[in-house]
Amino acid sequence: MGSLQASITRAMIKKSDMWNHPLDEIRKTMEAIPDSEGIPEGILQEFSILNGVSIEMFRHAEKKHDKVMLYFHGGGFCLGVYPANRAFAATLAKETGMDVVLPDYRLAPEHPFPAALEDAIAVYKGLLHSEGYRAEDIVIAGDSSGCALALSALMVLRRSGEPMPERCAFITPVFDLAGTGESFRTKAAKDPFQLRDPLGIAKIYVGDNTPTMPELSPLFGSLSGLPKILIQAAEHDVFLSDAQRMTERVNKMGGQAELRLWKRMWHVFPMQHAFVPEAKQALSEFCAYLRD
Repeated sequence: MGSLQASITRAMIKKSDMWNHPLDEIRKTMEAIPDSEGIPEGILQEFSILNGVSIEMFRHAEKKHDKVMLYFHGGGFCLGVYPANRAFAATLAKETGMDVVLPDYRLAPEHPFPAALEDAIAVYKGLLHSEGYRAEDIVIAGDSSGCALALSALMVLRRSGEPMPERCAFITPVFDLAGTGESFRTKAAKDPFQLRDPLGIAKIYVGDNTPTMPELSPLFGSLSGLPKILIQAAEHDVFLSDAQRMTERVNKMGGQAELRLWKRMWHVFPMQHAFVPEAKQALSEFCAYLRD
């Protein structure tokens, strides 16, 4: 049985209907949510441009670290950097000891596909060629649709001959923008978000393109030659099949992917680490993997 805090949080998520509203209303709601955690002590927040892309950098005040994390936030390619994912990226910097780069990539519908993908590729190249990081000193992480963006970018980078990062870690990922996973049906009743269309705003980014293109849905691409991957999945998440199928496909193609399934949890649950014990455990696991 899950913790009481988890049960309360699940009930609160289920009571909220914000994710079934139009995009402009979701954006206003996200902007209005106060920053309850803030930037941890000892972490500096900087805004800059890296290879033409706006980024937020969370640096350690005392020293510059040799390793860096490139973190791609979720939000269906339509929601940007808000207090919640900003605080989460800063917490990752604190917990891993790494500096964290959070790209403020372009969003749909103002900038549909392939704008976000172009920005993701540009930021990685900027770390290599402008900032001077070695590929083995870069780790890639993300949540939800940010995971699709990260892997699609790595596929393009791999084809162009760029060296791959040391490892990747993903939280409740979305890898299939066509929505072909069986969990869309089997987990719908258990998922506390109760989404009428789980890929609703992501379809705005896809537009008239074929959603199974690897540049949109990396599940359908060539997955060989990628870094080691950790995937944290949640039992009560309509996107669970994306995590399971990606793990299976990567391993079949000779890669290394590890799936860790968290019982009774929901989409992007580690972001509730401040008050849900299971989320705190998952965050610790996530950071330990990236530090290792």
